[in-house]
Formats: sequence, structure tokens, C-alpha cells
Amino acid sequence: QVMPHMIAERLGVAALTGARKLTVDGSTLTVERQTEEGYEVVTASTPAVVSVWDTINEPRYPSFKGIMAAKKKPVQTLSLGDLGVAAAEVGFDGATSAVVEHSKRPPR
Repeated sequence: QVMPHMIAERLGVAALTGARKLTVDGSTLTVERQTEEGYEVVTASTPAVVSVWDTINEPRYPSFKGIMAAKKKPVQTLSLGDLGVAAAEVGFDGATSAVVEHSKRPPR
């Protein structure tokens, strides 16, 4: 799990990774994560980047009624200006990396 650490570093906030349990108490986050030796409890204050495992929650599947109701909901489209983001900060102009080379996957 490198990506959460990279995002947290870029934002300058704490990274709480591999959470199997998350507790929020005001501006304090407490994460329980499994290690080879047992469990580890880590705390940080907000803002923070938290990454979780799939075991953190039981998935809730939508009902047919919920799916049909969602189809009728309006979709709001926002522009970069609406979000206060300059065009130079996104896309190729705002990229912090570049593709140097690429090739197709070799056939089997």
C-alpha cells in the first residue's frame, strides 16, 4: 500500500493505513490494523489519509427500488471554474510525471 502514503506525503498529513477498524472521536482518528504479531492501534488528528481493507465493513447492496430511484436523481456537472481549479493544474499541464515509453503486452 504505497499510494496512501504518497497521497498523505503530498498533502502533508498523517497516513493511517491498513485499517480493519476506524473510530472517529471529534478530530481524533483511531485505527486498528492487523500485523504479523497481532494488532496495532494508531491514532492521528484530522486531516489524515485513511486506507482500509475490505474486511472493515459488510457491503450494503442496493435494493431494486433503490436502483430505480437512483436513475431518476439529477446528475450535477461541475466545471473546473466551479471547483476553483485552474486548467494548468490538471491534465498534461498539471501532471507531476510523464510517460517515457510504452509497449503492447507480448502475446502468450
